[in-house]
Amino acid sequence: MKGRNGFTIIEVLIATVILGVLVGALVGPLGGLFRMTQDNQKLLDNTTVAQQVIERVVREWKDVDKFSRSCLDASPPLPAGVRVEIADLTEKADVASTPYALRPCGGSPDGVLLKRVRVIANTSGRKPAEITLDIARPRP
Repeated sequence: MKGRNGFTIIEVLIATVILGVLVGALVGPLGGLFRMTQDNQKLLDNTTVAQQVIERVVREWKDVDKFSRSCLDASPPLPAGVRVEIADLTEKADVASTPYALRPCGGSPDGVLLKRVRVIANTSGRKPAEITLDIARPRP
């Protein structure tokens, strides 16, 4: 043969198969990486919502009356998918009593000096975030 000007059909097919195997080996892990990134973004979003709620509780509970009643102003309402649990901490025990929910202001005050607030945010349907904070009764 005088001079070859191109590839044979067999060479092209083998190169295509090798390229397909390499691309397939790379695409699988990339899909998993994208799913993991999406899950982490949802966790970050839920953590941000939980942090905003806990900051609101701390800010409003600087008022002794709101702390004593374990309540928040009704406006703005808590975001959908957020649950707030409160437990009274006593001097006698290191563990919290049965948790109860945050409620709108009203009702009778309690004499508790320390409360554990637990915020669980699951606004995206997956990867809930949880923040727990112990809050002492503010000085009047």
